Amino acid sequence: MGFLSNMNKQATQQWAENLTLEQIEEWEKQGLDMSEYRIIFEERQAEQQRIADSIDLSMLDKFKETRTPDFVEDVAKFNKLSDRKKQELETAPLVYGRVVQAFNGLFKPNPKGDGGIVFLYALDGAHRYDVEWLAKTANRISEMKESVENQPESTTGKIFGFLGVNRQEKKKVDFLPEDCREFIGTLCNDTSAFRFHLGKTLSDGADAWCSTYTLWEQSKLPMAQIPPDRIVPFLLTGERKEGYGGIDGEALLIPPVYYMK
Repeated sequence: MGFLSNMNKQATQQWAENLTLEQIEEWEKQGLDMSEYRIIFEERQAEQQRIADSIDLSMLDKFKETRTPDFVEDVAKFNKLSDRKKQELETAPLVYGRVVQAFNGLFKPNPKGDGGIVFLYALDGAHRYDVEWLAKTANRISEMKESVENQPESTTGKIFGFLGVNRQEKKKVDFLPEDCREFIGTLCNDTSAFRFHLGKTLSDGADAWCSTYTLWEQSKLPMAQIPPDRIVPFLLTGERKEGYGGIDGEALLIPPVYYMK
């Protein structure tokens, strides 16, 4: 694989760690020996399966309606809460936050890492713990975002590119359902902070929300990374209202020991 000779060791390792099975098979069709990279891929898959097997969200069932003093105390310490804020944990809804998108580094183990996350979650009983609905809705959100980002570049954008002007062009969202346009348009801006109540097109009747969250300590995640199913449970305090600013300080992560075998 001659092209790898032009990559440094770190770049080569990063490239290998992100290869998909489809990419490996495509290189093999071109006659390249990918046996070394198949091993890396299989080891990565085995590690993801080990993490998935260690997580048991049903262990949280006993805390969905009632909270023991030990649970409240542990969540409070885990999130460094004041005594006044701790009282909210007894009634704050426990929700499954499904990661729609996040800083790439959060998908790999790194206790010292940090980064932003966009969570999808529901507050109604029928959908709050429905992992299939969460996965389906998160995928639909991602597909809508991709449809906006994959629009052909306009003539104006091409001119700026030709002139070497780095100007980000605002993508059109008017082809999306009306109740999704503001949300998807905002989601396309990676620097935005928000919380949106999803419209009927995406919610399927759920009391569904999508919000940004800043994780300052990656060690608070299971195995210090976003789990393979992308579900991160938390207690949600604060008001239920749309706005800009995300749910930092309101989404209180649960110590992984409470849902890991």
